[in-house]
Amino acid sequence: MEALELIVDEGRPANAGRFFQLGHDLLALLDELSDVPVAWRLEELRTGSAVARVAPPPGTEDGRWLRLAVVSLSAIDGGERLPEDWSPDAVKVAHRFVEHGQPVDDAEDWVPPRLVLVGEYNERDRSVDLTADLGGRLAELQPFERRMPGAVRGTLLGLNVSRGNRASLRLPNKRIVRVGFETSLRGDLKDALYEQVEIRGLVRQDGDGRVFQVRAEDVEVLARPEMRWVDLFGMDPEFTGDATTDEYLEANRGEA
Repeated sequence: MEALELIVDEGRPANAGRFFQLGHDLLALLDELSDVPVAWRLEELRTGSAVARVAPPPGTEDGRWLRLAVVSLSAIDGGERLPEDWSPDAVKVAHRFVEHGQPVDDAEDWVPPRLVLVGEYNERDRSVDLTADLGGRLAELQPFERRMPGAVRGTLLGLNVSRGNRASLRLPNKRIVRVGFETSLRGDLKDALYEQVEIRGLVRQDGDGRVFQVRAEDVEVLARPEMRWVDLFGMDPEFTGDATTDEYLEANRGEA
């Protein structure tokens, strides 16, 4: 099982404010990258140079979001383009994460915070330093977005209220849309979990017109059809009278 180590103020006693802020920012970034909310676990905590090891619950495949965070940040630091599966919110959270790791009044002998991906057998796999250069790259990559009233349909999953009211909506093309909501909608969304729904509210789109977040004002469970189109085949064998199907189509709708 993969884990992720956050190392702050390596080589000297850690600044408590920076450490706790970065821990909060890291969870926020993982929330933006994961399809559904994950109950991340603190596997290990070391003081001095503060080190926190975060891991997914046992028996899950959620470690892939830890890898995505490190690999993506490392790629951006190397000058590569923004990952396609990063929403505008993910870029904003990542930028805030890196900026909060920069020194303010204790820059002497300062070492930038580091994210280290730890493998199943405790081996160090990949790492990325949260440098000012990385923060500058993320600032340059802040994407365009537009907001408007609208509606989105998909399957509701991943309801979470412990780190803010949020849920995930899986679209027919498998993309995930983040859903924020007021406490008054908790019951309605809980009842609609894993159902096909239409969510109406303030929709946010990226520069390509793809919806990535909706602030829900109303949710409606969509009725499941009792009959599929394929079930209608042969339902009315006398529909064309004495004519064949091709003859009927040619006479009524043009050449078949």
